[in-house]
This record gives sequence, C-alpha cells and structure tokens, in this order.
Amino acid sequence: MTENAEKTAAAGAGPGYGVAVDVGTSSIWARLVELAGGRVLDTHVVPNPQQEHGADIASRLGAAVEDAEVRANLHRQVITTMDGSVEALCAEAGISPAEVREMVAVGNSAMYAFILDLDPAPLCGTPFNLKGAQDYYGPAAALGSRLAANLFVPRPIFGFVGSDALADILLVDMTGSEELELIVDVGTNCEMALGNRDRILVASSPAGPAYEDSHMSFGLSATRGAIYKAVLSGGRFEYFVVGGGEPRGICGSGLIDIIAEMRRNGWVDGSGRLLREGPVVIADGENPITVGQHDIRSFQLVKASVHAAISVLQQKMGAAALGRMLITGTFGSYINLDNARLLKMFPDLPNDRIEVVADAACQGAVTLLGGERRRRMDAVYDRIRHVALPLNKSFQDEFIRLMAL
Repeated sequence: MTENAEKTAAAGAGPGYGVAVDVGTSSIWARLVELAGGRVLDTHVVPNPQQEHGADIASRLGAAVEDAEVRANLHRQVITTMDGSVEALCAEAGISPAEVREMVAVGNSAMYAFILDLDPAPLCGTPFNLKGAQDYYGPAAALGSRLAANLFVPRPIFGFVGSDALADILLVDMTGSEELELIVDVGTNCEMALGNRDRILVASSPAGPAYEDSHMSFGLSATRGAIYKAVLSGGRFEYFVVGGGEPRGICGSGLIDIIAEMRRNGWVDGSGRLLREGPVVIADGENPITVGQHDIRSFQLVKASVHAAISVLQQKMGAAALGRMLITGTFGSYINLDNARLLKMFPDLPNDRIEVVADAACQGAVTLLGGERRRRMDAVYDRIRHVALPLNKSFQDEFIRLMAL
C-alpha cells in the first residue's frame, strides 16, 4: 500500500474491521483492514465468475439486457464472490465475519450496475452512461449478502470510467499533486486519468478487451498456466509460467515480451508485419502455443487505442510533461517496462518515474474505509472532467500514428 493509502486508512478510527473490494472484470481483489489502526491484514484475489457470461464487459451487458435471469445471476455472482472473499480473509485472520463492520466496493460502471442490480441498458448505447447514478451506502444484506456489514459503493465518474478509476486517483492523491500524473488501468476496460491539484481529465479507451482475451489465439489472464515472461534466444523462445508447470496460454505481459523480442530481432517490422512464416511457436507440445499475424494486429489495435487516448488527454491538458505514471491492472504485475517502451505502449518515461501496481483500485478503496475520505469525495468528483474519445478527430489521428511498432 502506498504511504497515502496507509495514512488515510489509519484515519478510519473505530473498532472492528473493514474490507475493501475491487470488482474487476476478470478478477476480484479484497483487502482486510483494521479500522482503528488502518493496518492491512491480508489480501485475497479470485477470478470473477461472471466470465461465464463473457470475457468482456460488452458481452455481459448485452446478455443482461436480453435476459432478466442472466442479469440476476450476474448480480448474485458478484455478491456471492464478495461474501466468499470476506469469509476467506476472516478465516485466515482468525476472526468472525461478524466483526467486519464496513465494506467498500469499487469497479467499472458495468460492475457498479451488477453489484446494485441496476438496469444496465444505458451502458449499451450512447451516451453510454448510467444517468443519475448515486453512491450507495447501506446494509450489504439489502443486496443479498449474507454479511452484517454496511457497504459503500461509489458512483461511476462518467460513461465507462467507474469508481475503480476514482480509487486510483485517491490512491496517488492526484488532487494534491503539483506535478502532472498519469494513471493507466489496463484491463478488459482501459481507463485513464491525467491531472494534478488543478484539474483531472479521465477517459476510457474504446479498445475493448485488452491483450489477453479471446481475440488472441492463446490469450489467457495472468493466472496459473499463463506465460508471463519470454525471451528469444538462439531462434527459440524461453518462457516463464505463472505457477510453474506446463503453459496453457499467454497473458498480456507475456505477449508484450514476445512481440518486443520479435521486433528487436527483425521477425516483425515497424508496421507490425510478420516477416517469417507464421504462426510462430512459443511453446512446443501436443497443442503448440503460438503467436501469429492476427495476434500481432490485435495487440497493435489495443495498444494504439490506449496510447492515443493518453495523447488526447495530454493535448487537452495543454501539457505533455509528466511527473510520473502509474500502470495498474492484473497484467501489469509482470510487465517489462523496457519492452512496453519499445512497442510505444505508453508515453516515454524513465523507469524510475513509472510505478506498476497490480491492485491499485483495491488499495485506493482502502482509503474510503472509515468515512472521513467519503465526506470529501464530492470535491474530488467536481475536479474531474470526462473526455469522450470515439468521435474525437485527434484520437483518430493519434490512433493511426501509434499503430506502428
């Protein structure tokens, strides 16, 4: 946890425990905190079971709108998983779930709708916004939870920029920074925030699922069996697998390494064209794991969209110089910053001004336990402005330029 999160969590005086949850599209993170002292006791992460209704947000939203039972199931799944995470944390800490007095849950706009069992239809068409969305604070049991705690669910910022982005902003204390700071939350929904104490701009990239979903031939989230690191040596790839053992696929950081190594060794040109017969075998076996031209093009589309969105925010801010950058999202846990820089994924900053945090939103949610920070949240929302990207001419120009490797 960052120093800012520790200080803010410590401000939440009172007996008992709190749990902060980040409901991500692919993973759900939870942290158990002592409310009186702000000490984090443990962290728990599990896959989001909603993935059975689609790896990406759009699939889940469409299914929920078309079928009331799917919508009800998406709600039940997230509440049940949150309950299970709290109970697992409590069991590990040797306390009763009844001692958890307060919970905070953040997530993107779709997850906000699923947590509260709201009609998600407004997110399926322009302006893609849950108009009139409000903060929720009340008994978790009112939402179907078996826990006795009160639950706080902050409202989304706008469109697909949810309260997970708000938690990221709180974590780095962007509203108190003199320097210009950038947050990039790379996941199946790519959110970004750029700003300082004067103002903050946010956007969500229309790239769709990022780096490791079904658009890739062997895409896999950063879970057991995923190739998360790779090096090209002697014409063959050496790779490393999450949890060891045989690989089942390639996660985002592994794909970045593979394409960077291909580019560095002349296997791929600056346009992204594969210069050797493909697909390229990364891991041998009965069912070889490969990366082909389609995977490279899919990667280019996503990385160009994310970087172009950042570029538009910099243009609107009227300042290109960045003080530091925070990269978050599960895939960021293993990212090789030099390879990401080679592929022009992000603005060019030295490594000592880049921080990579897998669970920034969950850490930021910790700062909302205890009530003090919540009372000042409206002032934070008032400083944030949303930038719509799809019809922005500069975004389209930057997207084309940044397709290059």
